[in-house]
Amino acid sequence: MHYLVRVIVEADNADEAKGQAENVMDNLIEWHEFDWYTPPSSESRWDECWQPVRLTSKKGQAWVKDAMQGQRDEFRQTMRNVRLMLEQYNDEQIFDEEFEQIEGYYLSRYQFSRASGYHANACQLFDNGGCSITNQKQLDWHLKEPKGLWVVQVDCHN
Repeated sequence: MHYLVRVIVEADNADEAKGQAENVMDNLIEWHEFDWYTPPSSESRWDECWQPVRLTSKKGQAWVKDAMQGQRDEFRQTMRNVRLMLEQYNDEQIFDEEFEQIEGYYLSRYQFSRASGYHANACQLFDNGGCSITNQKQLDWHLKEPKGLWVVQVDCHN
């Protein structure tokens, strides 16, 4: 599945930001968070991939807000699945994945992992070190000192 990921990187200019984001993405591939990403020289599914913008800009702020909203939506759906499993199944049934699938839900132990937000399919925002930014508190830490920070959009596959 393709994901639009945003990477917040520290750089002096747009070219350096692009290079930093590419380093982050290479690490995320090596760590098996993603299978691959569309490199800067290739066509992307989304506009403005590999076109760094300052985090302090309106566009940069909109990109990170959009990423965090996507993560929130994913989290809410995941928690809906988790709550249903906890309400209707005991620990052994959950451990053995003895679920009767219900329309509109995806029941699996995998949902507990997704709820953490630390996996590529649940995280759409990463920092300069390739760490997941999984909640508003972590994002606020970056927004507190945005000088020298850039946002780069990347088309990824997982």
